[in-house]
Amino acid sequence: MRIIGSIAAIAALAAAAVANAHHSFAVEFLEDQTRTIEGTVTEVWFKNPHVRYYIEITTEDGSTESWDVRGSSPTILVRRGWTPKTIQEGDHIKVHGHLGRDGRKLMSWIYIELEDGTRLGSEY
Repeated sequence: MRIIGSIAAIAALAAAAVANAHHSFAVEFLEDQTRTIEGTVTEVWFKNPHVRYYIEITTEDGSTESWDVRGSSPTILVRRGWTPKTIQEGDHIKVHGHLGRDGRKLMSWIYIELEDGTRLGSEY
């Protein structure tokens, strides 16, 4: 009986951790504010829970900023034809998406435009 109680407690803790890990879009992003940024990919994070591209952009005053650009899960993107090599470090891309809250350099992409003009994602 003691073993069953321990297993149940561990399962409950694991379920709580998973539930806590997922978040609402509105917690991190502003649905009513979008922007387009353009820069060079410095890191590719093709992992759960969301694919991320870290992008360095040059601002109007010539300084640089690092942005964390997030999309769907790898599973969803693979079903749409993406691979970990679709966008790679060093690629120059343009990203249009929802801005992060609190002035953070964070974006949830709506679409990504590759250097050759190919658009990945959707417009709405």
